[in-house]
Amino acid sequence: MTTVDGGDAALKAGQAGNFDNLNDVVAGSAFDRHLRFFNFGYQPLEGEPVAGPSLGPLFPNRDSAQLLFEVVGPTDLTGARVVEVGCGRGGNLWLLRRSFEVGSVVGVDIAFKSIVFCRESMPDADASFIHGDAERVPVGSGVADAVVSVETSCTYPDIEAFFRDVARILRVGGHFLYTDLMDHALRQPFIAVLEGLGLELIHERDITPNVNASRRSRAERQKLAFGDHTEGDAAAMSEFVGQSGSRLFEYLSGEERSYTILRFRKVTDVEPGPERVLTTAEQALVRQHAADAVDLLTIPSASS
Repeated sequence: MTTVDGGDAALKAGQAGNFDNLNDVVAGSAFDRHLRFFNFGYQPLEGEPVAGPSLGPLFPNRDSAQLLFEVVGPTDLTGARVVEVGCGRGGNLWLLRRSFEVGSVVGVDIAFKSIVFCRESMPDADASFIHGDAERVPVGSGVADAVVSVETSCTYPDIEAFFRDVARILRVGGHFLYTDLMDHALRQPFIAVLEGLGLELIHERDITPNVNASRRSRAERQKLAFGDHTEGDAAAMSEFVGQSGSRLFEYLSGEERSYTILRFRKVTDVEPGPERVLTTAEQALVRQHAADAVDLLTIPSASS
């Protein structure tokens, strides 16, 4: 059970603090300039086709880049305005600009130091970055051709509010490109919420074995980017990379959750009413998962 108290605001502050602290850990290291991705990554299994453009043999964070390619799939993003909610250090948006000929990108993240890194590393006219809350995204309505969310929504205590904002931000015909570790009991309710908001599910895929393969082969190496750390911080660092033996790795290996890709297309505008689609029990489960994530990713030496 979590040790975080104080409701949703405290959970959000805790999550923002965790990633601000992680930015401090990598700042000034040899990896800082190149460390754009925090996601668990994707490795194709033997005989599986690979989505997206090919990457050179020296491309850093290949598995993290491949995860984005799998999420995008065949979606045509040429000239698109893309909004990423939970953009972190901007790896996905950097790669979208590099590989998909998008028109412009907007990144939103609750961790201010991640936004500072993004602004400094991508100071271009077609890229903007906003410090903001995923449940109240500070972006206009109907402005996005695509909304991207990669491995971040499991930290949102009110995920239905996030889904409402996704639907609001998207233009009709736009795409929601979404992946995360999801509780089996919540996946279909999440889909029902989004369908009720005018989105049509066009692709669903369990990629848990591919994410597991990435963690087994790359977690130890990715952990090097965090440099030396105290013994008390070791567990948190293992959680950030999903190292074998961590709780997050156990979640990937268990039977209650799966790492899932969902692609939606917005087919109509819907004005949501005040009533919620998720049941009280489902909302409680969402909040508990968010609280657990904050606990697992807290760096003790930074929070003491």
